[in-house]
Amino acid sequence: MAKKIRFTKQERQKAFLPITQKSDRIMVYVLLLYFVFGLVLATFYDTWTIAIGVGGLSLLAYFITKTVLPEHNLYQYVMSGVFAVFSAQFIYQMHGMFEMHFFFFVGSTLLITYRNWKLILPLLVITVIHHAWFAWLQYSGLKEIYFTQLEYMDLQAFIFHALLAAVIMGICAYWSYDLGNTTLSDAAKNIILEKQVDQVKNNIAFAESITTGDLQKELQVADETDELSKSLVKMRDSLRIAHMREEEEKFLSVGLTKVGDIIRQHNSDPTVLAEEFIKTLVKYTGMNQGGIFMHEGDGDNERLTLLACYAYDRKKFLNKQLNIGEGMVGQCFYERAPIYMTQVPKEYVKITSGLGEATPQCIFLVPVMTSDDIVGVIELASFSQLKTYQQQFIIRAAENIASAIISSRTTHQIKMLLADAEQRAEEMRSQEEEMRQNMEELQATQEEMSRKGFDTENRMRAISESGIASIEFNLRGQIIDANEAFLKLMGYTLDEIRGKHHRIFVDEQTAASFEYEKFWADLANGIAHPGQYKRVNKQGKPVFIQGSYCILNDQQGKPAKVLKLATDVTSLVRDGIKWKNFQSAETLN
Repeated sequence: MAKKIRFTKQERQKAFLPITQKSDRIMVYVLLLYFVFGLVLATFYDTWTIAIGVGGLSLLAYFITKTVLPEHNLYQYVMSGVFAVFSAQFIYQMHGMFEMHFFFFVGSTLLITYRNWKLILPLLVITVIHHAWFAWLQYSGLKEIYFTQLEYMDLQAFIFHALLAAVIMGICAYWSYDLGNTTLSDAAKNIILEKQVDQVKNNIAFAESITTGDLQKELQVADETDELSKSLVKMRDSLRIAHMREEEEKFLSVGLTKVGDIIRQHNSDPTVLAEEFIKTLVKYTGMNQGGIFMHEGDGDNERLTLLACYAYDRKKFLNKQLNIGEGMVGQCFYERAPIYMTQVPKEYVKITSGLGEATPQCIFLVPVMTSDDIVGVIELASFSQLKTYQQQFIIRAAENIASAIISSRTTHQIKMLLADAEQRAEEMRSQEEEMRQNMEELQATQEEMSRKGFDTENRMRAISESGIASIEFNLRGQIIDANEAFLKLMGYTLDEIRGKHHRIFVDEQTAASFEYEKFWADLANGIAHPGQYKRVNKQGKPVFIQGSYCILNDQQGKPAKVLKLATDVTSLVRDGIKWKNFQSAETLN
């Protein structure tokens, strides 16, 4: 058991403290008895100087060490050496009496009480040194040195003597070691028991905290075998998760109720609805600022307009518009998915307060949409990051407000349509009589226009059948239509020239000239151009024509088209007829 626990120095001292204290009390009496016994022995051979000097110094060494270093066990090792010195003193005082040698064994036996086998070592070392040194001195003939009463001890007897002493001291050391382990084992059991008792107390206090609703209290599990503590921690964790889930559900239900109240109170006005919604959303979620962008327009005019915003209990009236796909707001609208950023660029947005400006820790963008339609984007900024249940609430709230905004817009549009319908109905009633009066005039006009149109068609048919080439242009010079005579004259089909500019019929020098540009400017201003012209057909060959560029006006009398009527005079030019006159006309035009 002792090996399973690593004792600290303090724990070891605590385990051995009762034993050490008891042994110290015994050893004080033993050392005093040793000193008195030395005085008694002094009477036999008049060794008072040795008894008082050596014995007194030994006692002083012990008591001084213990007094100077009371918390250290050095005095115990000093005491072990003192036992050896007293034993050597007694042998000397009794002139080598064999019985005095047993005091070495008495000392080693007394040291067992400390249950520290290392205390035997000083006694053993001094004993070996004493026996070897004094035996050598005595048998070397030195007088006044006493080791044994024998005249001579051979080496074999000395070895047996030393080995026997070593065995006895080894046995004493073993029992010190064994008793020490027993002490540590008992201490380990006591420590385990104390820890178990403390853990039981902690478990009781922990369970009481849980019963009072304190789910944040921590419990330190003693070890892997403490199943009760682990079960209590699991129970606490389960209750904490259940409590957190309950709080999150409560947060969601209360928040959606607030949103529902706002929708019911302000459903008739989309702007007020958006303002109250974003204000409540920012405050309830603990955000620092927010805005709601609404979708407006269609086609190329689609845009997101900041309809309402809220920040630090102050409304900032901003006029901000974004294109679809522009910035994070436009991207959120385009992707129809929430965007949560925790790495916010410094220049993206600033949260302003009385203390200055700072970059938020997170940005959350949510599309305001139902399952079918998307009407805008909510953008929120905060100094603290959003939890998952807060994000879920904002998404749910955005869905609710999307339905409300769609409904509000629909209601508003219906009201506007009804008002417009009533106004139009009134106007239609007032205009019905006027329309009735104009019907006869309109019918007469239509009959006249039909007659004129028929005449115009006949004229155009007659022109085509006469062989005169005709072609129509818009005021920019782009070809609208051409008859077969013109197409045959220039070598093109109608599909090849429709939509192309008149310059395909002139050479590059003429097309790039100022006179050519002014020619079409005059036509656009309603100035006709009759005359003789040189043109280029599809094969690049010159074609000479005599004709006129006429102006066709619209119903308001403004120029609308250019009609060119021409005849082919190429053969005449080739024969030299009118060449001089044609050349002059071409230079002019």
